[in-house]
Amino acid sequence: MTLKARVRTGILSQARGQAAGVGMAAVLALGLAPDIVRAQDAGTATEVPVLLELYTAQGCASCPPADDMMIDLASREDVIALALHVDYWDYIGWADTFADRAYTERQQRYARRFGHSTIYTPQVVINGTQIVEGFRVMEVMDTITAQQARPAEVRLHLARTEGGLEIRAEPTADAAPQIAMASRRSAISGMATNSVVGTLSMVRRESEAPAETAEAADGALEMAEAAPPPVAAAPAPAAGMGTTGLGPVGSGPYVVQIVRYRPSETVDILDGENAGLSAHYANIVTSWQPIGSWDMLAPLDLTIPLEGADPVVVIVQESGQGEVIAASRVR
Repeated sequence: MTLKARVRTGILSQARGQAAGVGMAAVLALGLAPDIVRAQDAGTATEVPVLLELYTAQGCASCPPADDMMIDLASREDVIALALHVDYWDYIGWADTFADRAYTERQQRYARRFGHSTIYTPQVVINGTQIVEGFRVMEVMDTITAQQARPAEVRLHLARTEGGLEIRAEPTADAAPQIAMASRRSAISGMATNSVVGTLSMVRRESEAPAETAEAADGALEMAEAAPPPVAAAPAPAAGMGTTGLGPVGSGPYVVQIVRYRPSETVDILDGENAGLSAHYANIVTSWQPIGSWDMLAPLDLTIPLEGADPVVVIVQESGQGEVIAASRVR
């Protein structure tokens, strides 16, 4: 059953008492805004979409409404919605078949940046600056709309070619001045600090038995400080292809990242809190890899090898996992 159908039948009452009605379905049914997306087809993309990261888990009883929301968002061109499945609920009876420890660590880095001591599911991070509880669908939609009003700071173009993935980027007139970038972005106004629900520490006290309830903040313990994950080797530029503007990872104020995802999967969950559910998932991230740094002082122009037919997303984000200033996709 789609999210819109769930709204019409009232099934979304499980989402912490959030009102579910025609208004929500209408928001999710919004079509492509022509002034947001310049062009996109199967092989090229030049766009100014909003990047949404959903931190979710197959074993999380609160996550199905957020997972359904992702199915609707996946069809929109003005939003790049990515589902990152975390592993910290695996102990309660069902090991998430898509989970990756690296995604848990990415969520932890956001928590530290925002000054939070806990992480939880479902959690939405929008453009690296806005945190919303994932079951608050209307709030997610309102935040997307607000982020679409931001002026574009980077023109980012992608194209699949015989040599791989062609990436071209250049700053716009609205780009932040290089010198002011650190101070301006480190104190971004309007960062949402919603109450924490469904939390879990990344360490377990030996005296406490593992448990999860449907009530807010159960199991909200201290979050262990995880060391940054090792950086995977960046794909080398394709042979014979030029590369301009890209430096080593960590050498500049912005990091360029490559994300691959599977558009859809269905999983029969046999145990745990969602036992018996045949769950449908959209835009499941399979890899998230930094390929280099960019200082925006010169245009970016490179081609990297690209294997497989899965969609690819390129993200330009402030170093230290800050604001996402550009994202583009080729399906």
